[in-house]
Amino acid sequence: MKHHGEWYPGNFVPILSATLFESVQEVLRRKSRPRKSKKRHDFPFTGLLTCGECGCAISAQFARGHGGIYRYYRCTKRKGKCSQSYVQETALAAQLKTRIQSVAMRDLWIKEMLRQVDEWEKEGVHKSRSFVQNLDSKLRETQEKLDKLVSAYIDGDIPKDIYLAKKDELMRRKASITGQKEDFGRTGKNWNEPLRSWILDIQKAEKLSQSDNFPEIKGFVQKIGTNHQLLDKSAFFSFRPPWDFAALRLAQSGPAEPRSGEATSLSESERLILSAQQDSNLQPTA
Repeated sequence: MKHHGEWYPGNFVPILSATLFESVQEVLRRKSRPRKSKKRHDFPFTGLLTCGECGCAISAQFARGHGGIYRYYRCTKRKGKCSQSYVQETALAAQLKTRIQSVAMRDLWIKEMLRQVDEWEKEGVHKSRSFVQNLDSKLRETQEKLDKLVSAYIDGDIPKDIYLAKKDELMRRKASITGQKEDFGRTGKNWNEPLRSWILDIQKAEKLSQSDNFPEIKGFVQKIGTNHQLLDKSAFFSFRPPWDFAALRLAQSGPAEPRSGEATSLSESERLILSAQQDSNLQPTA
């Protein structure tokens, strides 16, 4: 037996032989060693698309050809027969980048749109301050009326029934004003931040349309689109609001002007897009 790290002879009959005991210990030592994890293949667009013909998931694999190793995406065909063929990863990425490009804008217009948001933010701060000050003024006025009502009742100037009715009216008014102030504190936050974030996403679209960072492209496509499918070697998806409106307006505006061109104001398309986003549910109700 082993005691404090030192072995001693035992006087009892062993349940296991020394040989069997050592064999078991060796098995336990092997099992306690960390297992080598299998190397995961890097297929950035898996989990993004489904088959446009049968609805199955799109899987990926390596294939050799033309002196190199390429990555391909294809339908898993889990539901049975499917006529869809594979598409090479570079071709798939090019299609997604083209789709992203349809919601991208020139850097010059992005700066102008951000400047417009800054102006709206300043106006919003001024209006918010005036709104809160108006509510505070109404609260003070109501409280003063309550104080005068209590004094008049204590002095015996008004009967109890009139006092109670008037007090109830003033208390309800005070509660209503307080509620308006609390609601404004919750919903009247800076709604310009979501709008600014959306504009920066548009700026990101331009960069990703020229990028080979496939994981970022996948994440962005998931963010701006829905119903991502692969059919006849072509990837497509529908834009989520307000990206759908942006894509429509940009398509209607025709070919983009040179990005190096100078401009001092937003074009009609950019104004429409920005106004639509400003009037969306990002803006709190009055």
